[in-house]
Amino acid sequence: MKTQPLLVHLLFHPDSDSARQLARHIHRELNGDPIVPGLRIPTLFCPVTNGGAPPVALQTKLAARSFVVVLADDRLSIDDAWCGFCADVWASFQKTEARFVPIQLTENAWPLDARLKDLSFAKAHLYAAGPLRDAFVVRRIVVELCRYLANLDDVAESAFEAPITLFLSHTKADLNKEPQVTKRFLESLGVDQPIEAWVDSGDIQAGSKFADAIERGVERTSLLAILTDAYATREWCREEFLLAKEHQRPIAVVDALTGYEVRSFPYLGNVPRIRWDGDPQKGIDLLLKETLRHLHAGVVLENNKQPGDVVFVRPPELATLIGLAPQTSVLYPDPPVGVGEARRLDKAKLRMTTPLQRVAADRALAGKSIALSMSESTDIAEHGLDPLHLEACMVDLSRYLLIKGAILAYGGHLGAESYTERLFELVRTHNNLEGVEPFERVVNHRGWPLPRLSLEKLASLKQVAKTVELPRPSDVDESLHPDFVPKPQFFPAEKSPAHRFAWARGMTEMRAYQADKARSGVVARIVIGGTFGPTVKVSEDGTRKEQWYMSRIPGVLEEIVLSVQAGQPVFLIGAFGGVARLVIDLIRGKERAEATWEYQKAAPFAPEMRALYEQRGIPWTDYPDIISLIRNKGAAGINPLLSTAEQDQLAESVDPSQIVELVLQGLIKA
Repeated sequence: MKTQPLLVHLLFHPDSDSARQLARHIHRELNGDPIVPGLRIPTLFCPVTNGGAPPVALQTKLAARSFVVVLADDRLSIDDAWCGFCADVWASFQKTEARFVPIQLTENAWPLDARLKDLSFAKAHLYAAGPLRDAFVVRRIVVELCRYLANLDDVAESAFEAPITLFLSHTKADLNKEPQVTKRFLESLGVDQPIEAWVDSGDIQAGSKFADAIERGVERTSLLAILTDAYATREWCREEFLLAKEHQRPIAVVDALTGYEVRSFPYLGNVPRIRWDGDPQKGIDLLLKETLRHLHAGVVLENNKQPGDVVFVRPPELATLIGLAPQTSVLYPDPPVGVGEARRLDKAKLRMTTPLQRVAADRALAGKSIALSMSESTDIAEHGLDPLHLEACMVDLSRYLLIKGAILAYGGHLGAESYTERLFELVRTHNNLEGVEPFERVVNHRGWPLPRLSLEKLASLKQVAKTVELPRPSDVDESLHPDFVPKPQFFPAEKSPAHRFAWARGMTEMRAYQADKARSGVVARIVIGGTFGPTVKVSEDGTRKEQWYMSRIPGVLEEIVLSVQAGQPVFLIGAFGGVARLVIDLIRGKERAEATWEYQKAAPFAPEMRALYEQRGIPWTDYPDIISLIRNKGAAGINPLLSTAEQDQLAESVDPSQIVELVLQGLIKA
C-alpha cells in the first residue's frame, strides 16, 4: 500500500478561533474544489486531546514527507504546554527531511520557546488581520512547499529564500503602452518577493537564454507570460513559451490585451490564465500555485505510474506530444480532457490516460448497491481533521465508487447539504459527457416521518437519484399523536417523548430495510464519521444550541448494528472520528463512555422514549448487548472482505487515495 508523498500539518491552539479559521482558509487555498482536482495538497490539523492539551507527538508516519506550519498567535504563546510541543516538533525534525515553518501572527508570538529563539518566523503580524495577511501566509507556505518538493536546500538553511526563478516573458514593444502591465510587474518583483525574477531576453537571439538555462539544469524556472497586444507577434516570446511547454515548466498567463490580435498564438492555451485587473500580485501568486501544483502532481503521478508511462504534469496537447513514439503511454493529472479533445489527440497514436481513467477501465462494482453512512463527526477536531477534510473524502470516495459502476444508497434527508449537492452535481456532470459510461443514479431511502417529496422535487431529482419512500411503521399512528399521519408535515423529534419515539421507529425501519439485502439489494456499508452525542449549532445571530441525533441510538451506530446483525460487511473509516472510530475502539477492546446508556440518556426525552418502547413491547437493544455483538463478531466478522491488517489501515489512514484503494479492494469481493 503506497504512502501519500506529502502531508501538511497545521498547528494552532485549539482555543484560537481566528487561527482555526486561518487554517481552514489555508486548506481551501491548497485544495480548491474537491470535485475538480487541481492543486490538491493534503492537510492535517493538530489533534486536540480532552482539555485542550497538545498530543504526545505528531503523526509523521502518515506520509513520506511531513511539512509543519505553526500558526503562532497570542493564545498559543501563553500556553507553555503548546509552546513546548511546537519546540519538540521542531527538535524532532532536525535529523529528518521534514520541514518546520513557523508563522508569527501577532507581535508577541515569538519565539514561543527558548529553543526557537534563533529560528526565523514569517512575520505575518506586520499585516493587519484580514485578506492581505491571509494572502501573505498562503504565499509563504506555497513558496516553502515548492522548495521542499524540489529539494532546493536542506532544512538547516534560513527560511523563505527564493526557491523559484520566475521568467517574465514579455515584449518591449508594449513596455511603455498603457496600462504598462510589464512595468507594474517589474515594480512588484523589485520589492519583497519570495522569488527570483529573470526579466529580459528580448535583446538576444530568440529564446536562446531560456533554452540555455533549461539545458544547464535550472529546474526552478517558472514562466509568467504577459499577454499584451504585441506579444504574439514577437518571435522570442513565442519561442520562450514553446520551450517552457516542451520542458514541462510551470506556466501562467496574465491576459492584458487592450485591443485585438491579428493572429493569436495557438499554443498559449492549456495553462492557467488570469485577467489583468491592475494587481500584479495576483499573477505572481497564480504562478506560485501552478509551480506547486506541478511539483506535487509530478510526485503523485510518479507514485502511480506503470512501466512504460511517460508523466505529463499538465493535460497533453499536440505541441507537447510531438516526438513521442507511437503507442507511448502518457499519464497526466485528473480530470481527463473532454471527449472531443481526446478524439483529436488520439490521432497522435498514443495511449493517454489519468489515474481516474485507469480506475474506470474496470467497472468491477457494476450493479452492486453500496450503503453510505457518511455524516458529520462529533469529535473530528480531536483527530486533527475538519469538516472540510471529511467532505472532501466523502466526495472522493463517492466518485470512485460511481466510476467503478456502483449504485450508492443513501438513507434519510437529501436536501441542500454540501455533500449531497456535490454528489448530485458529480452524477449530473459525468452523465452529460459524450461517449462515457453513465453513472448509476443514487438511491435515496427516505424513512418516515421525513415529509414526502413533491412531484416537482421528484422530477428534478430523476436524472441523479431514485427515491424510495418507506411507509409509516405499523406501531406508530394518530392514536399516539395527531401529527403521525401516513404523509406527515415535518415535526421535530425534540417536540415531545412521543415525537422522539416516532422518529426513532421510522429511522430504525429505514435502516433495517437498507440492511436487508433481499429488499434493498445493498451488499455492503461504508461508514465515515457519525455523531454519537450533542453537537453545537450556531445560528446566524450567534445563538448556540445543543443538538442531538433523532434516533433511538446514534443513527450511524444503529446502521452498523443492523448491518452486522444482517451479515452485511461494514467498512469502518476511522481517521475522522465519530461513530466509525467509536466502533473501531469497541472492537479493539477499548471502553468508551459514549457507548453507555448513562451517557446517551442525556439526549432529549431519551428515558421517556425508552419507556414508550417498553410500554408497547418493542425490543430495546441496550448498549451492553451492542458491545457484545460488536466484540463477538470482531473485525473479521464485521468485514470479512478485508484482512485484519487492511482493516487496521482503513481505521487509521488520512489519505483519501489509500482509503479508496482499500475500500475498492474489499468491495470487489462483495
